[in-house]
Amino acid sequence: MPGYGEIGRVPDEIARFIYRHVVANPDSFRFELSNVIAGTTKGAETIGLRVNLIYDGKAGTTQDAVRMAFNTVLNDTKCKDTAMLHQPKTSPEEALALILDHERAKGGDLAVQQMQSTIDTIAAKIRDPKNKRILLLGHCKPDGDTLGCVVGLKSAIELMDPTRKIDMAVDDKIPGLFRNKVPGVDEIKRPKDPTKIRSLQKEIRQLKKEEQSESVKNRLAMLEQELAEMKDASRLLNPRATYDLIITMDVPTPKRFTGNFKRYFDKAKDAIYIDHHPFRYNEWDNAAEETGLDIQQALGRNLVWVADSVAAAAQMVGILGSRLVPEFTEIANGKKSCEVYETQEQQDDVDQYAAGLVTGMSTDTGSFTRTANLTPQDMAKPVQNRPNFNPEGMAKWMMGLTDGRIDKKWLRENITYDIPDKTLKDEAQSSARDAMLEYALQGKKVYPEISLGIVQVDYDQMNEVWQTAREVDPEVTFLDVQNAFKYSEVMSALRGDPEKQGGSSRSRRSPRGASGDQPLRVRTKESYTGKFDNARIAVLICQDKKKGQLDEKVQTATQNGLRMSFRSADGTDYAEVLASLFSGGGHGAAAGGRVDLPEVTLDTRLGVKINGTPERDPATILQTLRKNIAVMKNESIPQQDKTKNLTPVSVVTDATNGKTSAEWLEALTTEIRKAP
Repeated sequence: MPGYGEIGRVPDEIARFIYRHVVANPDSFRFELSNVIAGTTKGAETIGLRVNLIYDGKAGTTQDAVRMAFNTVLNDTKCKDTAMLHQPKTSPEEALALILDHERAKGGDLAVQQMQSTIDTIAAKIRDPKNKRILLLGHCKPDGDTLGCVVGLKSAIELMDPTRKIDMAVDDKIPGLFRNKVPGVDEIKRPKDPTKIRSLQKEIRQLKKEEQSESVKNRLAMLEQELAEMKDASRLLNPRATYDLIITMDVPTPKRFTGNFKRYFDKAKDAIYIDHHPFRYNEWDNAAEETGLDIQQALGRNLVWVADSVAAAAQMVGILGSRLVPEFTEIANGKKSCEVYETQEQQDDVDQYAAGLVTGMSTDTGSFTRTANLTPQDMAKPVQNRPNFNPEGMAKWMMGLTDGRIDKKWLRENITYDIPDKTLKDEAQSSARDAMLEYALQGKKVYPEISLGIVQVDYDQMNEVWQTAREVDPEVTFLDVQNAFKYSEVMSALRGDPEKQGGSSRSRRSPRGASGDQPLRVRTKESYTGKFDNARIAVLICQDKKKGQLDEKVQTATQNGLRMSFRSADGTDYAEVLASLFSGGGHGAAAGGRVDLPEVTLDTRLGVKINGTPERDPATILQTLRKNIAVMKNESIPQQDKTKNLTPVSVVTDATNGKTSAEWLEALTTEIRKAP
């Protein structure tokens, strides 16, 4: 065991627990290669591999001893970040059984019966032959989960009944991470937006009257490209189309949705809501007039399925898909897809189904390193007893439907993206990626005493990176740039325990505007040592809107805005708590928020109001935020009654007594660290 095997070497800290069992039963153990993490960009030049050590023995006493040894490994402090619980191939029904077991532990048999009833009702509604025309919707700023759900469910419905007319839509551009890569994703359309078209036409006319500086030319080119796309009928939903059924997936809040689908909701017979985020009934209810989604009606018809412990909505759609397409089980039990489906179109649908859902499960779990949306209470349990719905195991099952066409190699080679790391100009010119890393390092600030790291980037810096990237790839979006900062090595270093990271450096040329062309040595994984490094908090604050400049939707912003991305250690709720101050939310360890106020910048001083009254005490603010989150998660309070139990918290401009957004984060994190 301490030596090297056919695949690799078992780390010593793990080997010491199980070595004697391997020596005694050498034929009962085997290695299984599980390469899951892609790293083919300049910033991450390796591929992360995972190897499963599996015990195949049958002897009862030895099996019990090995299980105990494995559990010891999983819970040992020296092994917990090296070893993970193995996820065997898991069918959708097996995954559902795990989800229902968790629901039973939370809410008893009644909760299980309710979820089963909801799934049955939704499946029956989709199977109903009267629902000929179906619209599938994802959230704005789309990620792999929402896109994977949309393309996956479309394929399942088409396999169930080829006569159905299915449209997919997201009111946004598709990020470069998925564009032209995930089968079917390029068929996703946008709703027609006459208001935006008129606005774009007006802006173009005005810009053409201005002096044609480089900046004006860039804005004009982007506006004209956006206008062409917004008028291209092949990219848009038919504004006169009607649908029998509309299904939203992975859309947590109206803030991540749009009113441009309202015309379709108004005419549809039914709407289904599927999500794995904490349910925000009151937000949807208050926004019904704007979005068209009548959440009360959907609830009354048992068409709302929320499972907020599940790691990815794609797992929920996979469970639904297996109900719609019984042939999937035939394939999983040994038949080849080409034996079940004779036409190429059907086989393409199988591939699209698997590719979409595997992409969703992978991207929403950090390449399968998370199995559930764990709470602090979950983390207090032994690893083997924590919620684990086997997203990787379910992905294996999905891949098995495709006769090897969609596998982990496909996932590794396709779902990788970085903003351009080259330039069309001379070699001394920084690439977009180099400029992004430089600005991330410049905007980095750490607070070791509270293990908080913040990266701040202003609009001008982001826009420069955007324009540089577009010189190489005109399809790069402003959202791609934001994601580049969010997932950069700098942010990764700030949120990861330094004991588990290796520092690295690479030569990079000076950013645009700097003098000379000598390589500048920069440590892109600069880290720090703090008091709470096993529970770090990392935040990206970027100014994504600047009055008079183009925003991520290629619209001229009417006021400034800040977008924030919060990350904390798995099993903590720090990200969610901090985000809630800034009108945000999400999962406990991964959340987002924003501030939209006139003239707001990274340096603007902000005040906090509780019930309309200014509050300066961080402890009081933190306590109020936590109480509000507890109310939203309290399943004993009816959804429609939760609003009146919430305490209003708002952020306002306060130049006299306020703090910057970063200073508020420092103050609140200081209070978080005081907790026992």
